[in-house]
Amino acid sequence: GARDRFMAAGISANLSTLDAEVLAREVLGWDRARFLTDRNEKATSMFLLQYEPLVARRERREPVSYIIGTREFWGLAFEVGPDVLIPRQETEMIVEETIAMTGKDAHPTIVDVGTGSGCIGIVLALEIPNARVIATDVSKHALEVARRNADRHNVRDRITFVETSFLDGIEEKVDIIVSNPPYVPSVSRPGLTPEVRDYEPSVALFGGEDGLQGLRSVLEGAV
Repeated sequence: GARDRFMAAGISANLSTLDAEVLAREVLGWDRARFLTDRNEKATSMFLLQYEPLVARRERREPVSYIIGTREFWGLAFEVGPDVLIPRQETEMIVEETIAMTGKDAHPTIVDVGTGSGCIGIVLALEIPNARVIATDVSKHALEVARRNADRHNVRDRITFVETSFLDGIEEKVDIIVSNPPYVPSVSRPGLTPEVRDYEPSVALFGGEDGLQGLRSVLEGAV
């Protein structure tokens, strides 16, 4: 089955089981509870016809989030695709720290540098209702994804999207700068998993030889 094919492709047993389920639920339109109840039903030919291409993509180590087109962040669904980095759970710490620093009743102007899918800036706009967010990204295609996510979560009117590198051209006074800049040292490329190395956008991953170039660029622009 799909699980065995994923394991043969080098995916761990636990992840293979989970991925086979996630892709099956995507085709069926089922939640987890229904899947656990009805998973032993005989697969229809229509299901197999739709399931097989998704399994083949995962077998080539394409991330599940790109295959199904969404990723959960802060308990919310965000559109993702090959133009944006897949949000990581640990990135939620940036949101937590920002809320702790400002409080939910503040009126800050926040810049989200290298916004990608928009997840950080959008969640901050949701959690701090009086915040105004400026979201920058060097990728026009990433900004298109971020705009759609802002529409999805009804905060489009409080986020200004700017196509620029880091903080270039952002002249106004801001209260908070948040960022999850590229941080992987370029020399680490060969050791990355195929999902990251071959599918996620290099511009959002690699921060120069020591991995800190993106951080330096944010700090220099913040002065």
